[in-house]
Amino acid sequence: MRVTNNLIYGQANKSMTQANEKILNIQEKISSQTNIIKPSDDPVGASQILMYGSKNQTLKQYDEAMKMATGNLEYQEVALDSLNDFLDSARTLFIQAQNDINTQVDIEAIAHEVSLITESMADLMNSKSADGNYIFAGTDSQSPAFIIGSDGRYQWAGNEGQKYAQISEDLKIPVTNSGKTLFQDIWTNRTFVSKVVDGDVLLTDKVQNQADFDLFMAKHYDPEDAKSNKYSLVTSYADGGRSPLDRVKEQPGADVDGYNLFDGTLADYVITNHLGEEIDSGNYKVGKPITFSGMSFILEGEPGASVDITLMKPHKDNVLNEIKDSLATLTNKNATHEDRESAFFSAIYSINNAQQRIGEGRSNIGARLNMIEGRESFSSANQLSNTIAQSREGELDMGAAATELSMKESALNASQKVFSRMSNLSLFNQM
Repeated sequence: MRVTNNLIYGQANKSMTQANEKILNIQEKISSQTNIIKPSDDPVGASQILMYGSKNQTLKQYDEAMKMATGNLEYQEVALDSLNDFLDSARTLFIQAQNDINTQVDIEAIAHEVSLITESMADLMNSKSADGNYIFAGTDSQSPAFIIGSDGRYQWAGNEGQKYAQISEDLKIPVTNSGKTLFQDIWTNRTFVSKVVDGDVLLTDKVQNQADFDLFMAKHYDPEDAKSNKYSLVTSYADGGRSPLDRVKEQPGADVDGYNLFDGTLADYVITNHLGEEIDSGNYKVGKPITFSGMSFILEGEPGASVDITLMKPHKDNVLNEIKDSLATLTNKNATHEDRESAFFSAIYSINNAQQRIGEGRSNIGARLNMIEGRESFSSANQLSNTIAQSREGELDMGAAATELSMKESALNASQKVFSRMSNLSLFNQM
């Protein structure tokens, strides 16, 4: 076989090109600090690196979801904190309004201040997040959660749906809270009505102890059978039915003009349910309160009267509506002391219930934020673990790589020198 110059040049060029490619490959590994530049370097290792990288990308997506969820929940937390502070201020002002030394001007000034507070609260109930969504409106977050109806009362306009954030493969958490639950569905002051059906008496009634009355309502109120919510109060003389006035009349020459029947005469009362079953009885003094399960009745007049009592259906309303109703009574110059006292207790009752709901909402938000914080720590640890595993799979032994690079460069230099000598070979050089 004849060795031509072209064959010599071709073989030498191929050898030097391969040697150069090996040098470049090692240099690239050193520069990237990894032993796997392309899948063919280590197919198994390359697949592991891709798997760990994919896991980290997924975790980063969950991290973004957690950041979004945290932002939404923190907006709600701030709004609820401010609303709670406003309710504290409103309660304080209502207590001030109960002071008997207040003039009508004082009461109207207090009512004006409370009105300004309710406006601020209404604004917070329609709070928006940084992206312009109403945070308490449910899933319909482009529209206000609350509107004012034609009757001037606040109405719920959102929905009760919740938005969720996927913070892990198997875990979703709600990132919104329903304004209906927090502010609209607030239990109002439970009450009753009574009327005289027999006897010539003046009746005054009220809830004397709200806690006792609420307990009685919880045990005995029947939302399905209206008759079960009716009771009867009947009074009678304590001495067998003879009126003190009758006894006075029996005395010869007795003068009954100006005789007072309401001076604390001892009498009896019986309270029965709708079936006629006795559920309470006892003595009372005419003109003094008869108390029963948190209710108070004062009957000014001769014993022998009958009073019907009806438990009113409990209902829910926006706390702002209850505050406005109470303010209307307080500022009414014709309102009696009893009217204002009832308005005060109604407002306080709704404020207390609203604060309880807000407290529950804040607790739920805090629990979700804690969960997110825990997941963020878990995600960071997972990503670090995956990154370490990736590094381990493609880890480059810098000492070995440097040695190999030196050897490849030496081999290339040797090839170049051999080629240089061979390119000068000729038969004439042997002569």
